[in-house]
Amino acid sequence: MPDWIYVAKKMMNRAIFVLLITILGQPIAGYGEEATQGEGAPKPRSLPLLASDEPNVLGWTRDHYERQGFMDFTLSVRYPLLYDTMQEGYRYNMLPFFSFTGRMGQYFDRHSSPVVTKRFNPKLFLRFYENSHVAGKSLWSDDNGLDYYDVGYAHESNGQHVDSLALFNSAVASYGTPEIAQDYISRGWDYLGYKRHLQMHEHGLDSLDAELRYFLHHGLLQLTSEEYNAWEGPRSITRISQVDGLRLKLNFGFHRDWFRGASLSVTTGYNDFARHYTLRAELGFTPLSDFLGVPIMLWGQTGYNNNIAQYYRRAWAVGLAASFETFK
Repeated sequence: MPDWIYVAKKMMNRAIFVLLITILGQPIAGYGEEATQGEGAPKPRSLPLLASDEPNVLGWTRDHYERQGFMDFTLSVRYPLLYDTMQEGYRYNMLPFFSFTGRMGQYFDRHSSPVVTKRFNPKLFLRFYENSHVAGKSLWSDDNGLDYYDVGYAHESNGQHVDSLALFNSAVASYGTPEIAQDYISRGWDYLGYKRHLQMHEHGLDSLDAELRYFLHHGLLQLTSEEYNAWEGPRSITRISQVDGLRLKLNFGFHRDWFRGASLSVTTGYNDFARHYTLRAELGFTPLSDFLGVPIMLWGQTGYNNNIAQYYRRAWAVGLAASFETFK
């Protein structure tokens, strides 16, 4: 690629970044004024600052193209920045956060039962809260019960190293089959993110999450995105934006006996809009709640991107896992 094209694309990405931040920042004007803690505002509480960003999961997953399932575990944490300076978020109804989510899988049916990294997702974002707080709810610790929106910058990859035909052939020789070697193909991209979280009790839901992701070809952490290599052969899906970028999730908060809520989500890309989509359903319950009380999640998914290395592959997957979240 000529140098001038590379420089032009890099400048265009930076211009898009500034433009999106400017557009998404327009509603911030209503949030910028200092919030006063009246009698109805919850008093700041002394709580651990480290919390879960996404659910922390330990369970069993089966992808339909695999002969057997694997142990699937996700670790996700979130930490507020400038916590004291922002008066626990009450000063401007806003807090900056850093979060990290990592996912790995252990395959007991493969030689030496390897642990394969599947997802690394560090993120830096600003969370803006509605001016009117729900009685009894505190910022950042009761976020699931509040209305807010996030604006941020993130990196997502699978932490693998195979990025050439020579390395792929070497992986095939080491791991035995091309199918296993595909788990080690390097994928990665940066993206701009916007997420809106709304309480929907009046409409029979617990809450709703709408999320937009704009994937960058050239980013700050992933200098050039890794989505497709010519040596992989021709395929119709070569960009992550064909299968991801627009997300909608409905959360149901019913509590009956052992059951502890459910969710339905749909994901599609903004390139080839609605042509490739992913549907996912989750059901939470606590068997033997009086004895163990471990929150269990049963889930199923059909579509794309359950495995970042093979994000382009249409497949179904099911799983059963213990799922833990703080402050929920």
